[in-house]
Amino acid sequence: MQVGSSFNTSVSNFVSNNKTEAEKALSKIVAVKELTGKDNANLMISDSLASQISALTQGIQNSNDAIGMYQIADSSINALSIGTDKMNDLSVRYNSDVLNASQKDMLKNEFSSVAKSMQDTLSQSTYNGQNVLSSALGLEVKGLDTLSIDNQQGITDFQGNLTSLSSEIGSKIQLYEVGITNALSAVSNLTSANAQISETPMDQKIMDLAQSQIKLDSSIMAQVHQTSLMQQQISTLLA
Repeated sequence: MQVGSSFNTSVSNFVSNNKTEAEKALSKIVAVKELTGKDNANLMISDSLASQISALTQGIQNSNDAIGMYQIADSSINALSIGTDKMNDLSVRYNSDVLNASQKDMLKNEFSSVAKSMQDTLSQSTYNGQNVLSSALGLEVKGLDTLSIDNQQGITDFQGNLTSLSSEIGSKIQLYEVGITNALSAVSNLTSANAQISETPMDQKIMDLAQSQIKLDSSIMAQVHQTSLMQQQISTLLA
């Protein structure tokens, strides 16, 4: 039984493989250190791609914020539309000739309560401290404070304003959603391209080489110890 010979062959193979891997790592380290024209070009391209990815990612975040703002505006418009429908119903009943003064006063009080609730909705429609239904964002709700129970045409015109705003908000949300979809696709493509260009950083390659050497030393020591024990056992048996 040639234990020593088997051990030497095993160690020799392991050392040879480790040497090959070390040479590969060193060649890459040298290539990076020398900074050839190709390396510089790759680094510049990689930096450019990373910059584009960062800009697109920030754009996606901004678009999500915008969608959140417009969704708040849309919810508020829907609430105002419901209130306007209630106002219109009260106005129709108020203008009936069969109601007496007391009944009309009750309808006027209810109309005022609905109007106040709508005003509260309008003032509370904010995003990051800014009113989303204002002239600053081009979504101004006009005429709410002028509505009266005896003016059905005014109520109808106000409802038309809300319908127009709702349509505009829906278009803006859809536009941002399409932009996000396109941006996500671009980020995916750029990330894939950058992964193909980028290489492992030099400090990582050096660390990998050091770990490989430690692995080699530990393995050799372990095999030397194991072989020594086997040789002692065989010598004892043969004695």
